[in-house]
Amino acid sequence: MGRGDELEGLRPYLELAREIRAEVERVATGAPDAAADLGAAFEAVPRRERERVARAVFARLEPDEQWAVLAQVFDDDEIRTYLDEAHQARLDELERRRTDLDQARVARAAGRIELDALPPGVELTLGLFRLADVPAALPRGRRSTVCARQIVVRTTTAGVVHVLQDVFNPQRGFFVTPDYDEAVWATERLASHDRVRLGSSPSGVPDDAIEPALYPGGRVDVEVDGTLRPGRLHLGFALIGGEDVFAAPS
Repeated sequence: MGRGDELEGLRPYLELAREIRAEVERVATGAPDAAADLGAAFEAVPRRERERVARAVFARLEPDEQWAVLAQVFDDDEIRTYLDEAHQARLDELERRRTDLDQARVARAAGRIELDALPPGVELTLGLFRLADVPAALPRGRRSTVCARQIVVRTTTAGVVHVLQDVFNPQRGFFVTPDYDEAVWATERLASHDRVRLGSSPSGVPDDAIEPALYPGGRVDVEVDGTLRPGRLHLGFALIGGEDVFAAPS
């Protein structure tokens, strides 16, 4: 189905969406009888949309208003299910952040990221820079605007990573030169969903083994299908999850 057909199919629901939005706005501003009107509007909304709007209402209201509104719209079991799911999602997110922070602290203390020591599912964002730009980039970390290439990967097992993204000049602050421009990047770009090994090779010779470790300022090499591709760029910053590993504290 084309984009136009999809929008046309949604047209009958637009007025309902506008009504619900208006009622949510009224509840948020404390208008009289707004909660009852919102409850009536919700009768026509599928469960998935009920959950989405319920969460939005709950987040916007003052605590003493939240329960009064939700109690008129949902039964006790439905409210409990939504809040339990939201609570578990929050706990899961906090656990992920704690794990990322622990992994970042280990890497910072070691002065390198040991890729084969990371558990599966860890997201890494790697900012790659020309050698001349690395000294200024390292203390700034993700705040540096002259990143030439950014690779986002997720760890799997045994040092192999799953490529999520490979972007040229992500901050649009990189001063492009013939030695590394978009055409050069295209020759080494990793496709989304590729599974590769990242690290460093002491010699950079194609037949050399790759060490599954990333060093601040070190060259980032890639092994694809057993073949080493020596990198042209160096590691200027690395994020484990949202944690900047090597940057100076801001």
